[in-house]
Amino acid sequence: MFQQWLETHFPLRAEKVMNCIRDMRGGRENDPNFGSRMRGEGIWADLIRQRFSKTLRKLTLPKEGRFGGLDCSQFRRPLVVPESTKQKNSGQIDLFS
Repeated sequence: MFQQWLETHFPLRAEKVMNCIRDMRGGRENDPNFGSRMRGEGIWADLIRQRFSKTLRKLTLPKEGRFGGLDCSQFRRPLVVPESTKQKNSGQIDLFS
């Protein structure tokens, strides 16, 4: 699906992008092995990893996956929408009030 979208919206760049993806996946467009889907190999993957790390440092964010404790003080449980405003879903909740 991604490849079709790429060819539709960026036909001149599609082959270059797909070649970069193949380079990160050992010559394949995908890697079905467990745990490898979100990790690439090679120079392109290293370049993306370096850019991501530099951006985290620039924005003074903690390293990936180490965001510490979450502030839940702003969280509130969504309210149930009154029966008169519900459409077809009987369990519809209000997320934006």
